[in-house]
Amino acid sequence: MNVEREIEKRLLSERDNDVRRTAYNSEIRYYDMISSGDVDGLKDYIELRRKNKGQQLNGRKGVLSKDRLTSEKYHAVIMTALISRFCIEAGMDIAESYTLSDIYITKVDQAISEDEVWGLCNEISMAYCTRMRDLVKNKVVSRYVVLAIDYIRAHVQEPLTVESIANELSVNSSYLSKLFKKEMGKSISEYIRDSKIEIAEKMLRHLDDTSLQIANYLGFSSQSHFIQVFRKQTGMTPEEYRRQHYHKSWIGQKDKQG
Repeated sequence: MNVEREIEKRLLSERDNDVRRTAYNSEIRYYDMISSGDVDGLKDYIELRRKNKGQQLNGRKGVLSKDRLTSEKYHAVIMTALISRFCIEAGMDIAESYTLSDIYITKVDQAISEDEVWGLCNEISMAYCTRMRDLVKNKVVSRYVVLAIDYIRAHVQEPLTVESIANELSVNSSYLSKLFKKEMGKSISEYIRDSKIEIAEKMLRHLDDTSLQIANYLGFSSQSHFIQVFRKQTGMTPEEYRRQHYHKSWIGQKDKQG
C-alpha cells in the first residue's frame, strides 16, 4: 500500500461526502472529564453514547480494520491507553493505571461482539473516572467537604463562591469554610482557583483555545483576570506555558518512570 496515496484518497473521500471526524477539542474534554473524576458528567455522556449505539457523538470513527469488530476493538484499546495516561497525569498511581489498562485491554481482546466492546468502553471510562473521584474523596472525612468538592468539580466552569456552594449544600458558609480548610489544607477559594488553573493547564497543553476562550470557559470575570491568576499560580503567562508544554505531557517524566 502506498501510504501517501491512501491518505490523499481517504481525505478526499471524506471531503466529498462531507464526513467529519470527532473534533479534537471534544475528545480532549472527554478524557479530561474522566481524569477529573466527573462521574455525573460521564454518566450523561454514556447515556448519549448508548442512544447512538456506541458511536462517537461529534463525528465518525476512523476505520481501523475491514472487520467491524476488530476495528471497534482497536478503538477501545486506543481509548483505554489515552484514559490511562490522562489519569496518571492527573495523579493516579502509575502502576495502578497501567495494571487497570492491561486488565481491560485483555477483556477487549476477548470480546466476541461489537455490543460487548461498547459496553466495555463504558465500563473502562467509568472505572477510571470513579477512581479519580475517589482519589480526592479518600483524603477527607466530612460529608460536607466531599459534597463541596463534588459540587466544585461539577460546576468549575461557573464563577463559584463560598456562599454559593454553602447555599447549594444548605450549610453555614463559615462552618463549611473552617471545615474545608482543616481537612484540605487550603481554603475553598484556593481550591476553586487551583481547580480552574489545573483545567486551564490541560487546555493549554492539548488544545488551541485562546486565553480569552479559556477565561470564558472557566468563568473568569475577564481575560486579564485569568492571565493574572494563571501567572501568579504558575509563574508564567498562559502563552508562555503553552510554548513550553504544548503536546508534551504524555511523553514526559511520568511515563519514563513506568
